[in-house]
Amino acid sequence: MERAIGLAGPSGELYSELALQTARRSGMWKQPPNRELVDGWIDRALELTEDDSPTHAKALGAAALWRRDEAAARTLHAMALRSGDVDLRSNSLAALTDVAWSAGDLEGARRWLEERLALVPALSDPDDGHFARMTAVKTYLALAKLPEATRACEQLELLVQGLTPHHRMHAVDCRLRIETVGGHWNVVRELTPMVEQTVKANEAAPCMGNAAALLCCAVASQQVGDDAESIRLEAEAAGQTLDGQRPYYYADWLRLMLARADVRGLERLLGSFDIATASDSPYRYDQPPAVLDALVALRDHEGIETVAPRWLRPGTYAEAFALRALGVARGDAERFDEASKRFRSIGLVWRVEETERWRTETIVAQ
Repeated sequence: MERAIGLAGPSGELYSELALQTARRSGMWKQPPNRELVDGWIDRALELTEDDSPTHAKALGAAALWRRDEAAARTLHAMALRSGDVDLRSNSLAALTDVAWSAGDLEGARRWLEERLALVPALSDPDDGHFARMTAVKTYLALAKLPEATRACEQLELLVQGLTPHHRMHAVDCRLRIETVGGHWNVVRELTPMVEQTVKANEAAPCMGNAAALLCCAVASQQVGDDAESIRLEAEAAGQTLDGQRPYYYADWLRLMLARADVRGLERLLGSFDIATASDSPYRYDQPPAVLDALVALRDHEGIETVAPRWLRPGTYAEAFALRALGVARGDAERFDEASKRFRSIGLVWRVEETERWRTETIVAQ
């Protein structure tokens, strides 16, 4: 570490800042540092900083976000309340949101998130406000709250207009996520030229949103039958992909292969990671659903039985996909009914129609 930075002995402030930014901005590294190294930065930061100091607050924030350390998050929150520092309180609420989500406390995560959103107008750093809005979009999508996700995205789009291309890329990515969840393929197609311009302006930044956004556009083109455009956009996305962040793209790749009915591609990708431990992060809210839909496409009933029960989590986006996959694996009409009801409650009529087709195909096959 000392040699990498070129210092004889990095200070607590340096360790705190490096650890916090790594924990907050997972896409800042083209090749992420290993967990042990970052854990070492956090330990040194906590050791070298004085209690209640700004640098100690950063160390606590890093510990909370990186390790999902509830004690660190609550200590940071208490420090923020004592000091009256709104920016610090926002950071503590970000940590508490992550900790609650990781613990399966979805309602708690939503409450902490919304407390943080209420602070956005008072924050001194628009970057922090942008993070709050972006987190809101992904969290609301993961909670299957599309109207709330849409409002958060609209607020994010307004906020980033005066910021950097990197911030604007995040807003574009959020917009594409909402339209993709809704199955609005022609809307995504109309947005594609603007997406490509935004990616070009942001291409110097190691941002996962660059390739992810282009893959969303490739899926939309494939869905409407424009194979050539889909292939072109996929090639563009390949040039923007961060090799060290490949798991972030799994859902997008699976969706593209599903749109192409690419059975071999699905088999290769599902074989490249442990499907039983699909990500639980709101930022990867579509990874479990995409895995489940891929298993259905492959008629892998054993895989469905392994993966689906974990995602029968009421109030989540993944729940309906898990119900539907189990309906396919078991030929269970009740599961199909529950899935359709859940999709309808979310407002995804196109998924209801898809589910009814799958039900018919499953019954005919029995």
